[in-house]
Amino acid sequence: MKFKFRLDTILRHRKIEQDLAQKEFSIAQQAVRDQLAHIKKLYASIDDSRAQIEAIQAAGGACSSQINSIELFIEGQILIIARERQRARELMQIEEEKHEVLVLKMQDFKVLEKMKEKKKEEFRKIKNKKIQKNIDDMVTMRFKNEVAS
Repeated sequence: MKFKFRLDTILRHRKIEQDLAQKEFSIAQQAVRDQLAHIKKLYASIDDSRAQIEAIQAAGGACSSQINSIELFIEGQILIIARERQRARELMQIEEEKHEVLVLKMQDFKVLEKMKEKKKEEFRKIKNKKIQKNIDDMVTMRFKNEVAS
């Protein structure tokens, strides 16, 4: 007699759902990391531009048109950063939603997995009782045969 869990197909289906949710969560995490890296690059370009302004001023150059164009670039970068930060917040919200879905899928899978273990343990107990009963019956039959002889 072999153990067979009648909800095994559902268990496999929930495992697949859990794996898909894990994949979607990982993709969302990567999107957030990429967005934050992009924002860091934008900040680095602002820092580079400020360093250029300092270099121009340190060289004694009075190129106000060049400094003005760099300052306009910095202001543009600040606006872009604000927009990109908003996008990062949206991506973080999506990541959080994907995480919640993943947690629910993991819980669903664990419930069925625990149920399978309990059913398997019950099966073992019943099987052991049957084996013990058969052994007891054989011993009883031998004893009766020995007494009858």
